[in-house]
Amino acid sequence: MENKFNFNYSIEDDILSIYSNSSPEESIEFSENLVIDIDKDNGIVGLEIFDAAEFFNTLNEQIDRDFLEKLEEVHLECKEFRNNWYILLLFKANGKEIRQPMPLLRKSEYKSPLIVSCA
Repeated sequence: MENKFNFNYSIEDDILSIYSNSSPEESIEFSENLVIDIDKDNGIVGLEIFDAAEFFNTLNEQIDRDFLEKLEEVHLECKEFRNNWYILLLFKANGKEIRQPMPLLRKSEYKSPLIVSCA
């Protein structure tokens, strides 16, 4: 799925929130820097990236606080294969387009607190 998402970047807190118009069913904390919102069909409907400038700059030196502050558009492409989510972000700012893949996310590394509490 590929969609243009809404976004908000807080330069003070260095948090990038990327979200669709769909309501999340659950939020998954994959790491201290990444929270993913999923809908009832386990589709990704949002991302929240903490320490976003540092996180993205580690992956791509062109993505820094200044670039994130001037974001004009964010597109998110998500594909699933077996037990993995592959996420590609397309950022548009300052006349530049940057295609940035996210680190591979394994679904098996996440267990819903709802399921765990029933076990």
